[in-house]
Amino acid sequence: GQLYGDVLYFATEAQAGWTHSDPRPLYFWGYFVGLNGLWVLVPGALLLDACCQLSAAQRSLDRPRHKAH
Repeated sequence: GQLYGDVLYFATEAQAGWTHSDPRPLYFWGYFVGLNGLWVLVPGALLLDACCQLSAAQRSLDRPRHKAH
């Protein structure tokens, strides 16, 4: 949900031609892109970690089991 909101936030601003953001470079790159970018990177990293853990769990379940005789 967080990533969806961030994509909408950045996409609607880009579509509007960045008219609602301050044109000063420090504000635009530091605040608008940098600080708001954290809200894309952190959930993205958590999503990637969750996918890696899920695929590792699935691989362990897919391994053939050896029956003890």
